[in-house]
Amino acid sequence: MSLRDTYETSFDEACGKTMSATECPECSGRIETDGGEVTCGDCGLIVNEYWIDHAATAQSYPDAETASAQTGAPLTATRHDRGLSTEIGYKRDGYGNALSGRTRRQFRRLRHHQNRARYTTKQRQNLAFACGEIARLASALDFGWDVREQACTLYRQAMSDDLIRGRSIEAMAAASVYAVCRCTGSRRTLAEVASNARVSESRVKNAYRVINTELGLETAIIRPRTLLPRLISDLDFPLSPMVRRRAEELVCRAESTGIANGRRPSGVAAACLYVALKESNRPVRQTDLAEMAGTTPTTIRARCEELRAHTAD
Repeated sequence: MSLRDTYETSFDEACGKTMSATECPECSGRIETDGGEVTCGDCGLIVNEYWIDHAATAQSYPDAETASAQTGAPLTATRHDRGLSTEIGYKRDGYGNALSGRTRRQFRRLRHHQNRARYTTKQRQNLAFACGEIARLASALDFGWDVREQACTLYRQAMSDDLIRGRSIEAMAAASVYAVCRCTGSRRTLAEVASNARVSESRVKNAYRVINTELGLETAIIRPRTLLPRLISDLDFPLSPMVRRRAEELVCRAESTGIANGRRPSGVAAACLYVALKESNRPVRQTDLAEMAGTTPTTIRARCEELRAHTAD
């Protein structure tokens, strides 16, 4: 004699999942599966959610109607093998069960041999190190996944054109990150990228010059108006909206009249901010402002004289 219900579980044809045939815990209504969620059809309560679908559907292709293949993770340029390598676990299997000591020792030996066989050539080993260095720089500079992937793609292109030979991997990786910043119009400067790199700023600058020249990058022009908000945020005191608008007006005038042409953008932005602060009687030293902008007090004084000359006209 059976001691349980005949139909304890049921199959939902809407999504092809097996669900428990129990009633709604709130209103004792009928439950159903919709979009991967077990919900009550009467009150709308979500009873359970399918976070992981362990039964992936095989994909069929037109050229081979009888063949099928399981899809995996998408390819990515941030890994030296584009994410197709095998990862061997440590203490648990795919179902979350703990492994025995003998199995863990066996997996440790397999993991050791798998790590040795992962890099077939010295070039692939250097590429793996470069991808890790780019990931470290992207994390230190608080960049997103898109910048990291573009930098790895740019490094691969430089490696295919034989630009890495004779140069430091760390310098080329940092130069690739800075090149993506220049191409995307990011406000990160070369000094910021070099401060987080493992090489000096001069080596990063030389590596970027090689990448920019040989690959013909379409870098965006750095304008003083893009550097002004950063200088304002680096000040030790809050800035009033009136002074901020005055600094923006001076920057726009410098760009429209040609003062910013052929000049360093950071020097022009620092000079506009300095003139706006002087007009509002806010004390600030040219030395401190030049240090924040990465320029010299002489440059700020020269740009201030040009601004005053155009303002007087």
